[in-house]
Amino acid sequence: MYYAAQDIAEYLMSSYGGGAQDSEHRALRAAVHHAYRDLCTCRDWLWHVTEGSVTGSGDFVLPEGVRNLDALIPPDTVSTPTIHVSPADWNRIDTKLPQLDSPVYWTVLKSPQHADRWLLKLAGAPASATYRYTYRRLPTPLRYMGYEAASRDGSLTANGLVRRYGTATTYPESHYGIHPYTAQEVIGLSGSLQGTAPANAKTVVSDYLDISSTMYTPLLSGAETWMARLLGKNVEGSMTVYAKDLRMAFEADVVVPLSGLRSGAYEVSVARALGYYSPSGPDTGV
Repeated sequence: MYYAAQDIAEYLMSSYGGGAQDSEHRALRAAVHHAYRDLCTCRDWLWHVTEGSVTGSGDFVLPEGVRNLDALIPPDTVSTPTIHVSPADWNRIDTKLPQLDSPVYWTVLKSPQHADRWLLKLAGAPASATYRYTYRRLPTPLRYMGYEAASRDGSLTANGLVRRYGTATTYPESHYGIHPYTAQEVIGLSGSLQGTAPANAKTVVSDYLDISSTMYTPLLSGAETWMARLLGKNVEGSMTVYAKDLRMAFEADVVVPLSGLRSGAYEVSVARALGYYSPSGPDTGV
């Protein structure tokens, strides 16, 4: 299933009472937005790890939403190491380019041409070499909760939003609503339709929640915490629940293909294979 901003809005209405008309209340919308931002930035979630690449030397604008970057990996990790330096040190190095066979120096600083993008700068990199990197991305901030007029009149068709189908007489609610959706899809994503929508079904569009299933519960409790805070209520109880849910999500933050038991027959130490370091072994004598 796809989690959507509509789910969190309906959860808060269930927690604090009220009907659909209350979904446009500023406190409710702000609570969902702030809780989503806090959850996505409180940890380097494995769900948000992705990769990119650059070719050659010079300046490269990193993709939108880059939060932090891992080491730059050259095509030849043995003879061409890469070294991260501060922007000030990079300027000193770039003023006098390093000689051949020396390390490739790189740094990251804010792009002067973009309001919210980072700039990757390389010094001494061969023009034809391609460098790969992994990074954590920041999801797009939430905007549509599913109760705006544009969310229900069929005018929202932007890629990446979640469209849900109800029936010919009822608008779709979340999976725990009285009138749960009959089908849903991510707009613009081929093959994403789940379920079968009735003819002439009413639709609701809201933002896609870019989170894993283990991150959903702390998002709910985080929204409750923010709701209490914005309404001037005591937040100690909700903070306790939120902290517990976060700890459980931290423990469950694993990459699915690597979970469970594995045989050790084919396990290889990445650090040893790439020559980063060699773990100490037992002293067996000469």
